[in-house]
Amino acid sequence: MTKPIAQQVPDISIVLLHADQHNKQGKIVTTSLTMIDVHDIARSSRTFGLETFFVSHPSPLLRKLARTLRTHWQEGYGATYNPNRKDALGTTAIVSSLEEAIAAIDKRTGKLPKLVATSAKREPNRIGFGVLREEIWHSSDPYLIMLGTGWGMSEALTSRSDYFLEPICGPGDYNHLSVRAAAGIMLDRLMGQH
Repeated sequence: MTKPIAQQVPDISIVLLHADQHNKQGKIVTTSLTMIDVHDIARSSRTFGLETFFVSHPSPLLRKLARTLRTHWQEGYGATYNPNRKDALGTTAIVSSLEEAIAAIDKRTGKLPKLVATSAKREPNRIGFGVLREEIWHSSDPYLIMLGTGWGMSEALTSRSDYFLEPICGPGDYNHLSVRAAAGIMLDRLMGQH
């Protein structure tokens, strides 16, 4: 991969989606919020200079839980115990939907973000990491990377995307990374200094 040429870091955000996801049987469901995903994706997002890590869940109770987690590390004992965690969670926003994340980016930049869908499935017509990296480092547009949970995003979500990123694959057939591990690899490939 080539070294970035742009004068500034690209405007990239991530949204971790829980609504409109496939379950193991292929049905469309809302998945549960996993706290370690919030911790780890926030840390990766901060490491690679993302604008915002959006945690999107339609449940008011689970959004409240995510805000409680964020507040613990932003204020009081958690903030003094681990200032790095405070820093990482400082760019985390809790939203109810993909639309709310898009609206926040539009409000901040005056532009709608380009949506980048992701999946572990090998299918045709996917953009390669190298191609997307070149584009984002030479663009002034904001980008929003959509991460699914469960067994992947519904077509209702992926069909909205401007790009569909190629999967992360190892040398064999097994391909079932955690979303937090996949996020770190994606961000390194798109934003890392190689």
